[in-house]
Amino acid sequence: MSKTTQRTESKLLKATTDLLNHNGYKELDVKTITSLAGVSYGTFYNYFSSIDDIHRRVVVDKVIEAVVQVIPSIEPVESPLKRAIFAWYMSLKIFSDDPSAGWIIERPQVMSKIWQSAGEEMQEGLVIQAIKSGEIPGSEIDTLLHFRKARETLRAGYVYALEKIMNGSSVETVFYDFMTTLNLFNLNPKEIEIIVKEVLEDTKQKETV
Repeated sequence: MSKTTQRTESKLLKATTDLLNHNGYKELDVKTITSLAGVSYGTFYNYFSSIDDIHRRVVVDKVIEAVVQVIPSIEPVESPLKRAIFAWYMSLKIFSDDPSAGWIIERPQVMSKIWQSAGEEMQEGLVIQAIKSGEIPGSEIDTLLHFRKARETLRAGYVYALEKIMNGSSVETVFYDFMTTLNLFNLNPKEIEIIVKEVLEDTKQKETV
C-alpha cells in the first residue's frame, strides 16, 4: 500500500470515527464521511464496500488498540489467572460507553469474530501459564478444553452483556455475573467469586490513582 493510499484510508477512518463520536452510528453515510475526509464520493468505494465495512474496520482497529494497551497494564500483575480475568474485564469495558455499542449489539456475529481473531492467543497463553503455576488445578488438556467451551459461550454472550450495560447495569456487575456464572477456568465457585472480586477491587484502585 502506497503512502498516498494509506493517507486516504486514514482520512476516511478518522472521519468515520469523528462522526461516530459526534452523531452516533445511525447517522453515518458515505457523503458525509467523504466530505469530512476531503475526498471524492467515489473514492470511498476504492477502500470500503459499504458503511458497515468501514464501521467494522473502525471497531477492529479499536479492539487491536485495546489489546496493545491491555498487555502492559496486566504485566505487573503476578498472577496469570488474574491477568486473564482482567483482560476479559477490559474487553467489556472498552465498548461500554462507545458510540459503536449499538452497532455491535445489532451484529453479534461480527463482534464474536473480531474478539476471536484479536485476543484469543493472548487469553489462552495466560490460561496455560495459570495452569503451570498451579493456580488452576487439573490437567492442562482437560482445563483447556473446559476453557475453550466456556469461552465460546462468553464470546457469544458478549453482545448480551454489552446490551445490559447500555440498559443501565454497571460494567462491574455484568462482568462479575458473567465470570462467576460461566466459570471459564473450572474452579470451585467460591474460589472464582473471590478472585473476580479481587480483580475488580484492584481495577477500582488503579482507576482512582
